[in-house]
Amino acid sequence: MATTVRWLLGTIGPASVGWWNTPEGRLLAVAPLSGYTVTAVMLSPWGKVTGGHINPAITLAMWRYGRTPGRDVAPYVAGQLIGSLLGVSAGRLVWGPVFASPVVDYAVIRPAPGWSWASVALIETATMFVIVAVAGIAVSSRRLGPFTPWAVGTMIAVQIIAFGTLSGGIANPAREFGPAMFSGNPSLLPVYLLAPLLGALGATVVVNRVHAGKQRRRRFSLYE
Repeated sequence: MATTVRWLLGTIGPASVGWWNTPEGRLLAVAPLSGYTVTAVMLSPWGKVTGGHINPAITLAMWRYGRTPGRDVAPYVAGQLIGSLLGVSAGRLVWGPVFASPVVDYAVIRPAPGWSWASVALIETATMFVIVAVAGIAVSSRRLGPFTPWAVGTMIAVQIIAFGTLSGGIANPAREFGPAMFSGNPSLLPVYLLAPLLGALGATVVVNRVHAGKQRRRRFSLYE
């Protein structure tokens, strides 16, 4: 992600013209790269063993869905946040001072002017709710399960295109953690950390209740 921001969003100059030289235009490339990188991780041999979690909100959701042991949640989240710090460190080392320049600013996420923390929280919570709800429905289905990585990657890409220039469109606490810490301006970091977690938790409550209701109806039908 650090390299993507450096070469796609970080090369838009004030004199640039044309649709490709706008944040919205560049997001058309950033979005699928980001979304389907997640898909690739989930489908990789490593991802098949660990679950491919690179998002604390997804880890929380998989625990609530009963697919990740509770004892693994803290190590997963710690690894994700440390990985974010290491990724930004590598970006600074590889790309030099330009990575710290105002145009790149360590790949930190910033909402559009006029967007309050409440507006950002609402969008980030809602988008994570949708992603986790769809993932929860898919992973519990034999027919839909194999398509879960592609569904998740596609939803992330759509989210970035739709909200990337507004709320930031990340729905991943780890994505913002490293950049915010390095940029020295973590004022909105609590929102980007907590809102996706709330969205994920809310989605698991709804999906788990729906599944529990279906199981009860199946049990009752056996006695009819």
